[in-house]
Amino acid sequence: MKNAGPRRLPRFALVLAVVLVAALLGCRGGALQRGILGSAYVSTARPDIAVEAVNMPLLTAGRGSASLVWSDMLGGLPIQMWLAVYGQGGLSPLAIVAQAAVPQGWYWDSISPHFQSVDVGTEVFGGVTYQACTYIVDPSRDPFSGLVTAVQPDGAPQLWMARYFAARFNFNDDKIIMEYREPLPEGIVSLSALPYGQGDLLAAFEQRARDAFAVGVAPQNLGGLQTGYIQGVRWQYMGQNFLGTASKYDIYDLD
Repeated sequence: MKNAGPRRLPRFALVLAVVLVAALLGCRGGALQRGILGSAYVSTARPDIAVEAVNMPLLTAGRGSASLVWSDMLGGLPIQMWLAVYGQGGLSPLAIVAQAAVPQGWYWDSISPHFQSVDVGTEVFGGVTYQACTYIVDPSRDPFSGLVTAVQPDGAPQLWMARYFAARFNFNDDKIIMEYREPLPEGIVSLSALPYGQGDLLAAFEQRARDAFAVGVAPQNLGGLQTGYIQGVRWQYMGQNFLGTASKYDIYDLD
């Protein structure tokens, strides 16, 4: 019997393999691009997405770096971020779009509701299911409180209520977060025990939050893409309360 030698893939199979690998890598004919295009945050891969707030002006946007101090890494785990924040400042509604990426060898943990949050569930944007919850924001240690009114005239903190949406992508290396905020109405101290006559407050707020974001895919033409650094974010308070937690992959020595 003759030695057949090494088998070669048929040409069509090789082409198919290249196409599949390109698709898995999110290849769109060029390198990964992320930034601000007009008023939208766009990413050409991991995930391929375009997100912006509806009928709200862009307040500040760009890239930056955070540090998750509650991790096993000395000095905190470095998180690369893109942010777009929408609103008019003061007591106007605020909308936040963020993409956060962990370093190689780490992954985002499952998304958990915020402390004392209510109406925990899911919402679908752009065909993707996002975890959702509603909670009260204390501005004293909030990364975005420098962009809005954080103190009332009497010196008390100006609390905000927020609807939070988050989903993981790229084998849990990346996370997209959207959050919509409005000032907490006077007289409300807990979202789980609303005053009499305020029963529809949360449902109406959460509908406004749902309608606040437009999610699609990144356009092919990225002319004018802005890639600068964001201003006005208090990075010292950008931590697990907004980002969530991350873990390190276990590495086993099989030798």
